[in-house]
Amino acid sequence: MRGAVLAPLQQRGLTMARILFSAHDPAGHTLTDYVDAGNAEEALASLAARGLANIRLHDAADMAALRDDRDAVPASMRQQQAAFELRLQTDPGVRTFLTELFRRNRLWLAIDACLLLWGLIGGDRVLVALALLFLALSLLPPLWQYRHAMRYDRMLRACALGQWDLASTLLAQLAAGSRKPLLTFDVAVRAACIRAVRGDLAGARAAVEAWRTEFDAKAPGMVDQRIATVCHAGGDYAGFVEAMRAAYSAAPTNLTHRLDLALAEARVGDPDAVPHLLAGIDEAKLPSFGRPFVDWARGMLALRHGHPEALAALGRATQGFLEYAANPAVWSSLALCSGAYALALAQQGRPREAQAALQHVWPVLKVHGDRLLLTMLRRELKGALP
Repeated sequence: MRGAVLAPLQQRGLTMARILFSAHDPAGHTLTDYVDAGNAEEALASLAARGLANIRLHDAADMAALRDDRDAVPASMRQQQAAFELRLQTDPGVRTFLTELFRRNRLWLAIDACLLLWGLIGGDRVLVALALLFLALSLLPPLWQYRHAMRYDRMLRACALGQWDLASTLLAQLAAGSRKPLLTFDVAVRAACIRAVRGDLAGARAAVEAWRTEFDAKAPGMVDQRIATVCHAGGDYAGFVEAMRAAYSAAPTNLTHRLDLALAEARVGDPDAVPHLLAGIDEAKLPSFGRPFVDWARGMLALRHGHPEALAALGRATQGFLEYAANPAVWSSLALCSGAYALALAQQGRPREAQAALQHVWPVLKVHGDRLLLTMLRRELKGALP
């Protein structure tokens, strides 16, 4: 079936992606699944044609196209796997994984528990041993595989908090155990960010540039977007904006690159470029986690122009990021946006509220904050930072 859809999409020059979505079916029930489409517009049209409403996409199409692992999910498991992936976006910890593991194995675990109880009551050591062995065989292999995800989560936390030695060690372990090109690239980029923080920006940029032949054809602009991340880590804000412009130029129809550029211009670039960029963004086509970035860009633009509406926009953006606060991948964005929100509060004569907004994000903000933002916060709050 997927091949039948793929052919016309390829004829139009689109790459097939299996995009995660949630929606309401005609009966009003929540449906979480994947839709095969070439881009967000195709996905929304396909889902609307099925009579679905309140559609929310949870992937960028270009990144979903690189998720070959989704092809291996059996049709009978697609909705369960999709719901699990969606939960991982907001709560990617061990608890979510264990809950899903027990849910999927609940029948066999119930049988095993009965056998274990029977063996204990009857004093049958062989039955107890077999029940424990079965339990171990059911749980230990997936937990052993999940160690990579736990290590990745620890790495994200270490990077967010500026614990560079720990992050470097974890990244080396992840690189040694990775067999997926997308993960290997992500690990290489994060290692390059640490290299940039430590002063070797040129070497860090070159390390990411080496991946261009691997990804330029599959995901145009992605390498430039990650080079921008490296530049920001190294304090090269001009290079950060320049690389975001290159990413957008490589894929001008990619809404993620367009939004990334709008935010970069609003934060440290040319604010006059922002209205045009934002005007070309249809928020319905963005992945759900991308929507707070729109308000962040709007708020930053208003903040740089000294307009009072900055406070409302940055407040909405901060609230949007807080929905993903359990995910350490979002911590730096949450901290930066919260910092801008605190600055808007301070500039409107509300220093106590500004301090409260900074209280929990300051350990991350002081590591990743733009120099100008941190300077202005220190000036407005006059030493009253957390």
